[in-house]
Amino acid sequence: MVRPGQRLAIVGKNGAGKTTLVKLLSGLYKPTSGKILLDGEDITSYGREAYFAAISAVFQDILLLPVSIRQNVSSRTDGETDEGRVLQSLEKAGLHEKVLQLPQGADTPMQKQVRSDGIDLSGGEQQKIMIAKAVYKEANILILDEPTAALDPLSENDIYQKYNELSQGMTSSFISHRMASTMFCDHIILLDGGRIMEQGSHQELMELRGEYWKMFTVQSRYYREEEPFDD
Repeated sequence: MVRPGQRLAIVGKNGAGKTTLVKLLSGLYKPTSGKILLDGEDITSYGREAYFAAISAVFQDILLLPVSIRQNVSSRTDGETDEGRVLQSLEKAGLHEKVLQLPQGADTPMQKQVRSDGIDLSGGEQQKIMIAKAVYKEANILILDEPTAALDPLSENDIYQKYNELSQGMTSSFISHRMASTMFCDHIILLDGGRIMEQGSHQELMELRGEYWKMFTVQSRYYREEEPFDD
């Protein structure tokens, strides 16, 4: 059970079932058994449009349209778009300064291969557009599936630091195989083979000294070994 306003981390090795779970939660997959409840009601009783309206999701796959950055963030026409909210969303996603430096700002078209006056952003910058899009929607539930996979270490750390602000007022699920992200969440579940193997807070799972502790310790050691390259 995920409580309203709770920040949930879902972790596990590749193939553990993290992405399958997030697509079930987002309504893209239907469970073959059991039910997913929202406020005690089966999500199928809400209707697809009503349920989708309650969720903002960022998946690993990136899809940007050959329209302005503003419209990509809002998913609306210029006349229906709140420009201030677009800029706030870009700031939360860490792309505000980059957009302001562009000659056309948020009016800059995407997809240079389609628009001669368009631009092509890096993979990490495109991921930030998708995060800004999820923030702009202001849904009740935020789902982030490996949102930092395409980011460099500094940008990744920036997103982690801003996670509290990104998810403010939302119930959020943060899916990752990078254990550093779990420290910013209230509750953690460790998946293995599609099943919950361990769950609790970061401190509780570290004290348990089980599989989560092993994974966190191994990754922490790797990052420490990489530190000299930052000098």
